[in-house]
Amino acid sequence: MFEIYRSKHNRTHFVAVLDGDDSDNAGRVRTSQNLVFETTIADDGKAHLGFDPAAARSAIRDRGFHAFALTIEPRDHFE
Repeated sequence: MFEIYRSKHNRTHFVAVLDGDDSDNAGRVRTSQNLVFETTIADDGKAHLGFDPAAARSAIRDRGFHAFALTIEPRDHFE
């Protein structure tokens, strides 16, 4: 599972860490005063709206966290 945290200052910015990760980077994400817990995403290998588990695992392996942005634009019709 991935734990997803949202920036308190920019609603389009998110950070993911692995559930159960007890590294310093994951701990700093969880206790950051600039982030708030948003949701969890299953590490099932499937693509999720605005979230790529493979890219997240790679970034977490390299940096201890995965930062990403997600912008949703409401639309009135389909194309």
